[in-house]
Amino acid sequence: MDKTFDKAIAYTLRHEGGHVFDPKDPGGETRFGISKRSYPKIDIKNLRLAEAVYLYRVDFWVRPKFNKITVPTIATKVFDLGVNTSPRRAAKMLQRAVNQVCGGEIPAQRRSSWRQKMARLFKGTTLAVDGLIGPITIEAVALCPYHEALLIALKGEAYQHYIKQKKPLYIAGWLTRLAGDA
Repeated sequence: MDKTFDKAIAYTLRHEGGHVFDPKDPGGETRFGISKRSYPKIDIKNLRLAEAVYLYRVDFWVRPKFNKITVPTIATKVFDLGVNTSPRRAAKMLQRAVNQVCGGEIPAQRRSSWRQKMARLFKGTTLAVDGLIGPITIEAVALCPYHEALLIALKGEAYQHYIKQKKPLYIAGWLTRLAGDA
């Protein structure tokens, strides 16, 4: 089985409880974090945990290719952000974080071997922020030796996203969730 997914789903489910129907919440009616807005044909009120986990595995883990990220803490946090914001937004946050921490123009004489590999991977530019996790994003995350800094930058990207939502009723919960270790 996929131990990283098991860790990620456990982390996410700590924040996504039972049945909730708050019309002011961007998710609307939810159960285990699965929303009626995203899954209009599902009987959310009677959704079973195993069904929710299946949807998470397929639509929020495998389809956006978060399962291909080889750094478990990063994969777990990106997955959780994908559940809370959308997989595409979470992928863009990760790509911007990679550019901030591991990209950028470094003079040739200051490039370590991993930075040289990164420069070749990016072909002299930066990682495309397209919200698609492909082989370049996967390799860039693996190459970057600063996983903790990458995680902090990812959280910073998410913080900026949450602040722009201007939903003070939910911001404390979103930020508490964001601050947690995945």
